[in-house]
Amino acid sequence: MILLSRQQSQMHRILEALIRRLPSTHVDYMNYFDRLMRIQAGFAGEKRVDAEWLEINLPNPHYFLHDLQILNHFGNTHQIDSILLCPHFILILEIKNITGFLEYDESFTQFTRTTSQGDVEGMIDPFHQVRRHAEWIKRMLKKYKVEIPVHYAVVMATKNAILSESLKGQPIFHVSGLRYHIKELFKQHKELMLGADNLFLFATKLLSRHMPIKREITIPVRDIVKGVLCVRCSNGQRMSYHSIKWTCPRCGLVDREAIFRTLEDYKLLVGDSLTNKSFCDFFEVDSPDLAYRLLQKLPVKAEGVKKHRKYWIKDG
Repeated sequence: MILLSRQQSQMHRILEALIRRLPSTHVDYMNYFDRLMRIQAGFAGEKRVDAEWLEINLPNPHYFLHDLQILNHFGNTHQIDSILLCPHFILILEIKNITGFLEYDESFTQFTRTTSQGDVEGMIDPFHQVRRHAEWIKRMLKKYKVEIPVHYAVVMATKNAILSESLKGQPIFHVSGLRYHIKELFKQHKELMLGADNLFLFATKLLSRHMPIKREITIPVRDIVKGVLCVRCSNGQRMSYHSIKWTCPRCGLVDREAIFRTLEDYKLLVGDSLTNKSFCDFFEVDSPDLAYRLLQKLPVKAEGVKKHRKYWIKDG
């Protein structure tokens, strides 16, 4: 049972909205684009591992927490890619979508990759990352007086990661090896360590600590393309509003959902509140009266009257 499903992060959605609206000639466009590509690759890798679980037989009950984000008592964050909780053990996964020839020097806790171009790059030690998460889980178990084995592993989500001999003996494998790793853990832990009620109780305690981490990003709002944009056309083609519908003057697309996507872009790039004036500016609507009518059809909550009226964008 999935208690916490994997979702696109807020940063992922912000960067997607920014790339939709930032001119490709902007000085920072490639920086934002490269950052988005890295996040998209990581997310795709995590979803690939999630799909692998569907073919693995697990005893009931069992619980998954994907992308669990925690603020610990030191004020530091944990972002745990996946946790499996079952009556026999707890397994923590660090998922990597890294290509290249991978090497590890345990004495220096140094993880490197050699790219196809022959460049050697130092990378964050994934074993340190996942061990740190495991230590936090163990502290939580001790706090709630729960005894159950805790395991961890690093899963490579792409076949283009070549694991060197230096990684032998480390808890790391390709996604295709996940099912075999799970079988070995069940062979190692045949005894039930937690009853169904206690397992669910501990899983929900972890879930209650989940708090999505907010990443800071500077958004060049003044430079983005405004208006309700056509999803079919590129280069920020604006749509026109006539006869109660949004139409693209270039390709003729009629899109009743376009205004809702624009509202989501506004929320991601500007904020969760707007006025008639800021609506006219971002949506490129010339008439305050038309803006008022359009706002009545959107999922917003109005506060105040006349020129002091403010609209709050609802969640969901």
